[in-house]
Amino acid sequence: MKLLIISHGDFAAGITSTLKTFFQIENVYSACVTQEGGTGDLLDKVHGYLDQWGDELVVICSDLKGGSANQAVLPLLERPNTFLISGMNLSLLLQLGMEPEVTAEGIREMLEAAKEDMTFINDMALGQMDEDDE
Repeated sequence: MKLLIISHGDFAAGITSTLKTFFQIENVYSACVTQEGGTGDLLDKVHGYLDQWGDELVVICSDLKGGSANQAVLPLLERPNTFLISGMNLSLLLQLGMEPEVTAEGIREMLEAAKEDMTFINDMALGQMDEDDE
């Protein structure tokens, strides 16, 4: 299984570096939309990866559902063994990166768990402080 992170600017490259450096996840790759190269550069890099990977399962994670990076790779869903997720966070990417193989149902479960990690800490911390004051 390969994990391909796509984004606008350097976001994908940065989070890929974090996954490799801090969490030793090696099956992660990135491609970015830049102002200079637009989606053309992203697609060239993505197609280069896919040519190397053959029929291997690929999970593509993009930064924005309606963004140009996500829209550019949408036609790749016709490729077998390809999943596309938008609105990624580090929690989700860690889960995906640590799994040797994933299924559509497994991805759905990981998405639910990743959503739970998104928390407005002020409410949590202030709620705890209010309970301590009582």
